[in-house]
Amino acid sequence: MSLKLLLLLLFAAVVISLFSGLFFLIKDQGQSHRTVNSLFFRVSFSVLIVVVLIYGFYTGEISPHMP
Repeated sequence: MSLKLLLLLLFAAVVISLFSGLFFLIKDQGQSHRTVNSLFFRVSFSVLIVVVLIYGFYTGEISPHMP
């Protein structure tokens, strides 16, 4: 699996988690933990993005100036 594709999927997961958190915030009105769980997943996916980027730069698969 290409690192670019993995980064794209992780970014999509962050966006989906963002909107699901907004939905749960409006629907539950703070009465459940689903909004907090959504925040946890969003932060986790963001950390994974940073880790994959560091790995890609370290191995040379990703460079800041790719053509």
